[in-house]
Amino acid sequence: MGRKRAMTSEQASFKKLRGHALERTFATIIQGEVNAGDQKDKKDVIDKQHNAHSVKGGTWWQIFLYSRSRLIKNTVFQGLGNISQHMIGCIDAFPINREDYLSNKHTYKIKLQEPMRLLATELQEKTIFKAFISKAFFNAGEVRYLSAYREADEKFYIFWHDDVIETFFECLTIENSKAYNPSQYDCQKVLFKYGNNIAEIEIRTDSPVHYKQIKCRFNAEQTISLLTERIQLYERRNEVVLYGRAVNRLSY
Repeated sequence: MGRKRAMTSEQASFKKLRGHALERTFATIIQGEVNAGDQKDKKDVIDKQHNAHSVKGGTWWQIFLYSRSRLIKNTVFQGLGNISQHMIGCIDAFPINREDYLSNKHTYKIKLQEPMRLLATELQEKTIFKAFISKAFFNAGEVRYLSAYREADEKFYIFWHDDVIETFFECLTIENSKAYNPSQYDCQKVLFKYGNNIAEIEIRTDSPVHYKQIKCRFNAEQTISLLTERIQLYERRNEVVLYGRAVNRLSY
């Protein structure tokens, strides 16, 4: 997926503001309202039926970004196999000080391989993977819709949560990343694949601010393409396109 540079604080602030503007635009279109509370539970917009939408935009969707302390305190993945344990193991493969990592990357990339391999193996268990997607995307059912802005045609694509979960469950395969040249290392990420890599879980080391945090992100265009390919029923309503069970459930 190529080498990434750390986002500056200014870029991060701009991206966050752009995301809030997208939520306001979507809320206006469906005659709903932006959730004024804490959006860490993924409830970005509430529609007229009082259902929550997770609104996504941009080239990549960040599904979560957790520190070690968040994984210990947050119950979102507790009770879901050994997911939290393996994620913490991936984080713990790196030293406390980022300077120590930068001065000896080889040692810590080798240490990461085993917990990252264990995380992929755990997610390959179908029932665990299905529950993982439910919790990571929809906070275990509290959020009912994925509502994604597609920049190619400037429309919002709206999917019912169960349709998304079932599509990922049926279509995505999970494996570890592989080294393709002598400077790379195996098992540095968990990859979600549908032909190509559609998503990844990795440990952030590229920024002092987000050092030793585990991140899951999905490629927007590839994800929307998968969902629209596999969910056949759809209906266009000016600025939005509804798919699957969203067609008969969302009214405004």
